Amino acid sequence: MKSRAAWLGAGVAALAVGTTACQDGDRSRQDTAEKNTPGQQVEQAQLQSEKAFDDARDAQKEASSQQREAARAQEDVQHKQQELQEAQAKAQKESQEAQASQQQAQARTQQAQSVAQQAQASALAAQRQAQQNFTTQQQASNENAAANQRVANPDAWQQQAANPNAATQQAAIAQNSRAAPAQEQQISGDVLSASAQEVLVSQRGEPRLRLKVGPSTQVQVDGRAASAADIQEGAQVRASYRTDASSGEPQALRIDATSRAQPAAPAPAESGESSPGVPRSP
Repeated sequence: MKSRAAWLGAGVAALAVGTTACQDGDRSRQDTAEKNTPGQQVEQAQLQSEKAFDDARDAQKEASSQQREAARAQEDVQHKQQELQEAQAKAQKESQEAQASQQQAQARTQQAQSVAQQAQASALAAQRQAQQNFTTQQQASNENAAANQRVANPDAWQQQAANPNAATQQAAIAQNSRAAPAQEQQISGDVLSASAQEVLVSQRGEPRLRLKVGPSTQVQVDGRAASAADIQEGAQVRASYRTDASSGEPQALRIDATSRAQPAAPAPAESGESSPGVPRSP
């Protein structure tokens, strides 16, 4: 409180001194003006006027400088606003592109799923078709085997036709033979025809046996490995085969063929030469 009072006292004293000095200055100027001549008063007025103009120019310069600074600040604000707008536009564009890419990815995923479903359906249809083809082929093979039996043993076929019970008996015999493990048999003869799937062997000029050729069949022509299609018509062959339990057809295990036709040697009694499903003649 004392310090505040001291400050207040000092301020009042300084104010009193300033007031007194101003009054003294005014009286001094008044006295000087009364003492100056009119010409001197005009000159002083002119000097005061020039000083006022100088002060006005300085003030104008200061105002112009502040105005330029304000304009530059305004330009900076506009530039920042433009940068902000560009950044917002860029972010919006990138967001739209990302959304479009996501939609394209979803469309491709759906398309891939559709293609996969179609491929699966096609595979199932192909599997069913293959199964039907296999069934048809098996039926055709059975019919072919029956035709071979009729060609190889026409007497037996006529006997079966004359006696209806013979067919039933033969079917039972064939069923029993398929139920039992198939034994390996052998045959020798001449080739009537040959392809990659089968070889037709004859004995003494009569069709004897149609051998089915599979991937596991070993084929040699003149002692060299070959395919069944390489066997020429009229070549001599010696083959081992086994009757298939499901189809009843003779499946070739090994075929040895010679290009030079030679008299076919009679098959040994124990070779078991016979057509599938046809009893051997005594």
